[in-house]
Amino acid sequence: MSPGGSLPARPSEDATDIRYGQREVRTCLITAAGCLAVSAPALVAAALVDSSLIAWILGAVFGLVALEGLLLPLAALAERRHRFVFDASGWWWIGPTPGTTLLAWESLTGVCIYSTGDATGSPSTATLELFPRAGLDLDHPRLWRFVRDGDPPADGLPRLRYRIELTRMVNVTPDVEQACRRWVPPPLWHGNRWQPKGYKGRPDRAGHRRRLREREQSGTPQDRPTPVAPPYDAPPHDIPPLDNEA
Repeated sequence: MSPGGSLPARPSEDATDIRYGQREVRTCLITAAGCLAVSAPALVAAALVDSSLIAWILGAVFGLVALEGLLLPLAALAERRHRFVFDASGWWWIGPTPGTTLLAWESLTGVCIYSTGDATGSPSTATLELFPRAGLDLDHPRLWRFVRDGDPPADGLPRLRYRIELTRMVNVTPDVEQACRRWVPPPLWHGNRWQPKGYKGRPDRAGHRRRLREREQSGTPQDRPTPVAPPYDAPPHDIPPLDNEA
């Protein structure tokens, strides 16, 4: 339960469980196999050619391809247990480290999806936009890098929002949109909005470092008090997969 006792400690049994970490592992393994299949013959050819320049070029190019094929699965394995979960309480981001983050629907004033690409096909880029009702924590340990400032999709929504990537290694946009239509309260849901390419922006890393440095210099404790505004962070614990994976 939350410190206030009103939020659940884990998602409901009928929640929509989107295990994107496992999908990323499968995708990266297929990509890695392709990289190694292409690079291995090229590296053998590089060792057999007479020209040292050609051998060096082939070795450098396809050596990098092989290295990418080895590193991709390692990066995906680190997030294999990460997942998005939607239920009547809100949006959950679950992973073994740093734990579980919950943005309750009651703490939000709007939810939508931003997409780019051909409106008649699959989006090339998509993000989940979560608009807090009472402001947001610019330096939240897990979500600070997702804070963005931009024109809101509807009147009454704030400029600041959390922007969650949905098309990083795998595209989970259809599953997330279906989950939003099922679980997001109708007054909060603003649909899928098409955006120009390059809309995503970048995290304010310089500002984040500056604020942490100023906090340290002023002697402000790094352990923040429990906020009344979202998100609610539970300590790391193992929440087993739900039966109804999207």
